[in-house]
This record gives sequence, structure tokens and C-alpha cells, in this order.
Amino acid sequence: MKFKQQGFSLIELVIVIVILGLLAATAIPRFLNVTEDAQNASVEGVTGGLATAVGFVRAQWEVDGRRNDSVILDGTSVSLDVRFGFPTGETNTSVTSMSNATCQEVFDSVLQSAPRNVLINQDARDQRYTVRVIGGSGGSATGIDGAIVNNIDLCVYHQVASLVLNTNNGVPSPTPDLDTAGAKGVTYNPGTGQVLSFSND
Repeated sequence: MKFKQQGFSLIELVIVIVILGLLAATAIPRFLNVTEDAQNASVEGVTGGLATAVGFVRAQWEVDGRRNDSVILDGTSVSLDVRFGFPTGETNTSVTSMSNATCQEVFDSVLQSAPRNVLINQDARDQRYTVRVIGGSGGSATGIDGAIVNNIDLCVYHQVASLVLNTNNGVPSPTPDLDTAGAKGVTYNPGTGQVLSFSND
């Protein structure tokens, strides 16, 4: 008994290749957007967490009588400006005297399990966020005593995945700003307590 070997015909192979091509053309763009969607979701998650934590600090300040310059949050001492009641670091008590380090202290002290972060001028490889202050960019706000405070500093937390890093030292280059193309992150205003996400896509 002889068996005749049979394979696929040329027409069948062409049809399979065309079908695979159509599937790839529709699926690949969806996979490319998955990374960007994940980055956006990460920024939104940090924004929500930071806003909630800032609200907890303010609530504790209210409970403690509104005139103290620090509160204890989950066993951690958090300093604040008595004119506003929002976190300003571990020892700093002025919304107009913020620094890169005090913005990092806010991030690390109020968030439980804060994402890995470094100051803007440090090696950001293997980190999730960079931290910087932009002096006077927070505008003005009215304190609890009715006085208007101008030139409030603004803390900016850039998502490292959205930045260009120097290949030699891992420092963001050029130094990112609020309007840097492609940059994503979170801003925190210690005078108003406002936490916002931004994306410059």
C-alpha cells in the first residue's frame, strides 16, 4: 500500500500569510500603546495616593488645633507651614523655602511605600521618579490668618520613564521642566495642597 504525501498548496499558504498579516496589522498598534497606558496609570496612581496622603496630613493638623508646625502621620513626623497646614518636609516649615530635598521628604514621608526616587541632579537609572522644586511657581494662596502669601514653591515629580537620561551618568538631560516634551509626572503645591498629574505628549 502506497501513501501519497500531500502538503499545502501555494494558494493555501498565501491565504494564511495574508490572514497573519492582517492580524499583525491590527494587534501591533494595541501592544505599542500598552506601555504608554501603563505609564499613565502609574502617574495617576501616584497622584491619587499623594493627594490622599496630603489630605490626611491636613486633617491631622486640623484635629491637633491648626497652629502646630508638625504632625505625626503613621509614626512619622511631618513638618508643615502653620499658615496652610500642608506638608513641607521633615524640618522645613515654609512654603516659600522648599528645596529639592524637602520636596523629596514630602514624597517619602507621606506616601506609604513611596516609589523609588532621586533628586533631579542624581543618577535616575533604576528609579521611578525624579524630584525637583521650581521656586515661586506655585503662585499665591491665602493663609488661615487671611494674609496672602506669594511666590509659593512647587514640587515636581517627573516619571523617569518619560525622560531622556544622560547615558554616562543617568542624570536627566536636559533638566526637565513642566513643559518638557514627552515628560509625565505629578506636581504638588504646599500652599494649596493641590496635587495634579501632567503629561506633555
